[in-house]
Amino acid sequence: MAVIDANGVCKQGRRKEKARATDTMRQALDIFSYGLTQLFGNFGTALRLTGLIWLLASLAVYALGYAMVGLPIGAMSVLPDAEGEMPALSATFTTVSIAINLLAGAWVTLLWSRFCLGADIPRGLLPSFKGMPVGGHLLTLILVLASVGAAAFVLSFLGSFALPYMPLLVGFFVYPLVGLYVLIWLFLRLGAAIPASAAGQIMSLRQAWSGSRGAALWLLAILAVILLVVLTAPSVLLAGLLIPGNVYSVISSWLILLIGTGWLVAIFRRIPPVTK
Repeated sequence: MAVIDANGVCKQGRRKEKARATDTMRQALDIFSYGLTQLFGNFGTALRLTGLIWLLASLAVYALGYAMVGLPIGAMSVLPDAEGEMPALSATFTTVSIAINLLAGAWVTLLWSRFCLGADIPRGLLPSFKGMPVGGHLLTLILVLASVGAAAFVLSFLGSFALPYMPLLVGFFVYPLVGLYVLIWLFLRLGAAIPASAAGQIMSLRQAWSGSRGAALWLLAILAVILLVVLTAPSVLLAGLLIPGNVYSVISSWLILLIGTGWLVAIFRRIPPVTK
């Protein structure tokens, strides 16, 4: 009788583990698909709310690139010359470009988060921010990006020491991919504070972190890495073609930003409200 009970308990435990694994996969797929369906199911609205500002910000960055470093490129595309020297105004260009992208990103995430959450959204191609929590949202976005940026610095610092001791494939492919995965996972863990701020709520990074625990985000981060690689891979093929490469970069970055914001909204919805 004891053996039968033990077997029964063992089978019940396996069923529970299988149910938990299935639930984890379902949650990850639900969040992943939410980001896609919100964008492509409301593509016209997304384009109206965020398309023009992202295009204008990108054109401003390319115009600055042409004026400061001689090429209409983004901040991350500035390369040293044949003698290994960076262009004279490259640091200024990078700083201003990051500021432009940050402001445009705050605009896009604020409006798209509010749309996904069912909040009132303004009309027009350049909507007004009147009555919206712009300052709190921008500050939250900066805090999240700064946290992820600090983690990226640590990973890069560790990689610079470990790279000479790694096999070539690991050092130039596996480690960067794992690093990207960790950074995306961290962004997903902290990022629920972004749509919370767009809704006018106060959610600390600690609350976002504790509220988003679970294995679902580990799986979601894997799916996010795959999608990111798929969307950015054509940029490598278009690297030698300036105009097509820039056009694709604007489109792909806009898609990534909106899909990612949708994921953060879905995560935010799953976090129970904090009781005082």
